[in-house]
Amino acid sequence: MKAKIITTIPTFNNEAFIEQTLASVARQTLRPDRVIVLDDASTDRTGEIVRSFKGVACEFIRNSTDPGLFQNFNRCLDFADQTEYLQILHADDALAPEFYEVMTGWLADCDGRGLAWSLDERIDENNRHLSDSGRPDGKVEVLDRDGFLKRKAELGNQAFCATLLKTAGQPAPCRFPLDFPILGDTIFWAAYGAHCRKLVHVRRPLAQYRWHGGNQTMVLAPALQPLILDEWRTMETNEALRGRGWTLYRKTKLKGLFAVRSGIKAKRVRQNGDPVYSREIVRTARGITGWPLWLAGRVLVELRDFYLFTMLRRTRHSKNIYG
Repeated sequence: MKAKIITTIPTFNNEAFIEQTLASVARQTLRPDRVIVLDDASTDRTGEIVRSFKGVACEFIRNSTDPGLFQNFNRCLDFADQTEYLQILHADDALAPEFYEVMTGWLADCDGRGLAWSLDERIDENNRHLSDSGRPDGKVEVLDRDGFLKRKAELGNQAFCATLLKTAGQPAPCRFPLDFPILGDTIFWAAYGAHCRKLVHVRRPLAQYRWHGGNQTMVLAPALQPLILDEWRTMETNEALRGRGWTLYRKTKLKGLFAVRSGIKAKRVRQNGDPVYSREIVRTARGITGWPLWLAGRVLVELRDFYLFTMLRRTRHSKNIYG
């Protein structure tokens, strides 16, 4: 008998947060049938914490070696044909109590594969609010395939913790790519969405995404390939899935977005005391966008920062070079 919901939790040395993650699963108004923790050979107390957790029954599967983050995500996908709904929940994130109830409700009438994601609240290592990933107006958008892929090419936010896959008891039609160590999820969401009959965005913060010094994106940030070059490659890959070809307007828009995103990273790296790497980011990104779009992006970055951090007084995590 297939499960209705399987929650998979890939982890590596997450003793600081995994108990909070499991507690958020235990508080669900609609609980998953199985909670499976896939551990990448942790050397801390992660296994001990999972095995002793009483709020929900957990299956603990420990890899003998650490195969890597996205390899472990692909192991999570091995459970797709054993359930109606599958989630990959990071071991440092958390869910609002109604997450599964709300998200399965919006996918219930889908007669095949589907995908739903909500807004996420960004929090720090001390559970302090940083921001929301969008305007929490409570609206629900049902997107067509092209509209969804368009957003993925524009790198629209979609957090693991805020995403639920409807597998309909079928194997996953795609896997996480191993050559995109930061943006492999964005490639995967687009590829999976291309096979879906229903795509839903719930504009409520039903999950919490945690920023801290151990985030995978922070570990890999000092390398230009995953930080900058792979971002443009992701945009190109997801745009190609639309099958519409490149128009001048579309390429200009994507390069403009890329200029803004790269400009933010360059500024944050400089603010964190590494002007040399900041200049490398600028040179690399400008080689893709050209001077006019790069300069326009720099202006937008400064206007954006003034609005968010001066006028709205939003808190910025010092380790977050992405926003």
